[in-house]
Amino acid sequence: MSLDIEIIEKKKNPLINRLEVKFKINHFGQGTPNRLEIRKKIATLLQTKEKLTIVRKIKTHFGHAYSIGIVHAYEDPEELQFYEPFHVQVRNVPQEKREELYKLKKKRSSYKELFDYQ
Repeated sequence: MSLDIEIIEKKKNPLINRLEVKFKINHFGQGTPNRLEIRKKIATLLQTKEKLTIVRKIKTHFGHAYSIGIVHAYEDPEELQFYEPFHVQVRNVPQEKREELYKLKKKRSSYKELFDYQ
């Protein structure tokens, strides 16, 4: 699927050391794109590391062929893990890893190496 992404707003947050981007995706005749596809495309547009780019929110309005979303691009993996909630981080990994992450978190085992931010 070809993604037509338009960056609406882009600002640098120096306190948290991240780039905050608001974007619009046109997807006429198709469903809302996958977070992983959006993450990959925006990381290439912003020239940031894909692993440190988090799709925070995607909102599709009923009856419209576009979605509005928010992306945070970090420079440091420790800051990403500190500021982004666990459930948002899990949404930005492939489906196969999600189930394993939830199982390890439930058992209170170490799970941070599965995110692979390095």
